[in-house]
This record gives sequence, structure tokens and C-alpha cells, in this order.
Amino acid sequence: MALTTTIGLILAFIVIVGSISTQGGLGRVMMFIDLGSFILVMGATIASLIVNYTFKELWGAIKAVRFAFASKPQPPEEIIDILVKMAVKARKGGFISLRDEDFEGKFQLLNLGIGLLSDGTDPEVTREILETASATETNQFAAHERIWRDMAVYGPMFGMLGTLVGLVLMLRGLSDPASIGPAMSLALVTTFYGIVIAGVLCLPIAGKIHNYSERMIMIRMLIIEGLLSIQDGDNSQIVEERLRAYLPKDTTRSAQKKE
Repeated sequence: MALTTTIGLILAFIVIVGSISTQGGLGRVMMFIDLGSFILVMGATIASLIVNYTFKELWGAIKAVRFAFASKPQPPEEIIDILVKMAVKARKGGFISLRDEDFEGKFQLLNLGIGLLSDGTDPEVTREILETASATETNQFAAHERIWRDMAVYGPMFGMLGTLVGLVLMLRGLSDPASIGPAMSLALVTTFYGIVIAGVLCLPIAGKIHNYSERMIMIRMLIIEGLLSIQDGDNSQIVEERLRAYLPKDTTRSAQKKE
């Protein structure tokens, strides 16, 4: 589990609540709790997302939240080790022997490539299929990220709408001093909710999805190049050196020290 996400959310909560409490104790926090303001911001934001996206796309974005709390993908060095072992196995038993490898859906691209190699697919066709599958997965991550970034735009925007609503109510109730306070509270709290939702929740989640996607792009690239190298008949040493060339120098050195 990604501790940084949990720690960040807890820290943001402590900072916000703590800063409010310094102005008069924890009782001041209750002044920022307004059900009507929350409904206005969240309800209007969700409604806008429904207008803009399909339910399938929205459900995919909700499920993508797991990437904000998931641990990092398998390190590239471990993927390289897997592919090197596959190269050794392919040299000894042929491509058909790779059918025994099953990663239980953890690396769908790897399973797809194994099937193509064992079926004797042309290398150019193999590359085309694998790159298309990789691009499709990358586009899915990008779609999830875009929804959360859109939500970060809608939140503050509808917070400002709540501010306008509160100001209108306040101006209309100037003859009644008792109504000015609640109206001004609505005007300011909605903006507060919009900014908090965008800055503490939506943008960080979008960033986490983006970072996870970037790491997976590297993993998928290693898988594609490794499988094609195996298909070309390269021995395990060449496969390893070819794949390690994609890693940063400091990463490669640290991996070699461990060996």
C-alpha cells in the first residue's frame, strides 16, 4: 500500500483542522460544516461529470482510485529477470515451452506475448499487436486521470457558484440582519469545499494515476522489447543487456551491485 497517499491525506486534514482551530479552538471547525454547501458543490460536480462522461467511464475512474493507494508496480529489474529466464527456457525447449508460463493476469501483455510467440506469429505482427495493446492500456489510464482532473476544475467552479448564491441571498436579505450571517457563510463555505475537494482529493489522485501509468509504460516497454528479443533468438545475456540499457544508469549500477 502507498503510505504516501495515506500520510498525505492525514497530514492535509490535520493542517486544515489545526489552522482553523488556532482561531478559537476545535469549536471553530463546526462553523465550516454546512450540508447545503457540500451538496451544492459535490452534487453539481457529479452532475457535470455525468453529462460529460458515460457511466462506464465514471466507474472506471472510481476503480482507478486504487492506484492512489496501491504499491508501486513490480520493479523493472524483476521484469528483466523474468524475461531472462524465459529466454533461457525458449532456447532449451523452444517457444512452445513458454506456454507453461502463466502470470495469472498480473501481466496481461506478457501473457499475450507468450501466446503470440508460441503460435509462431511473425515478429512484425507481434510487435504491432503488443504495441497496440500497450497503447490501449495507456489510454485507459489517461482517461481515468482526465476525469479526476475535470472534477478538480468543476469543484472550485461550483464553489464559486455557491459564493454567488450566498451573496445574492445576503443582498436580498439586507433588511433582515439575522439572515446576513447564514447567507455569507454559504457564500464562503462553498468555495472552501470546492478548493479542498480539488486540492486535497482530486488533483492528488489524478497525479497518482499519472505516476502509476508512467511506471507501467516502462514495464510494458521492457516486456515488448524482451519478448521480441526472445523471438529473434537472442541468448539470455543479450536479452538482459538490451533491456538494462533502458534503465537509468544509477538503477543499473545498483542492480549489478546486488548481483
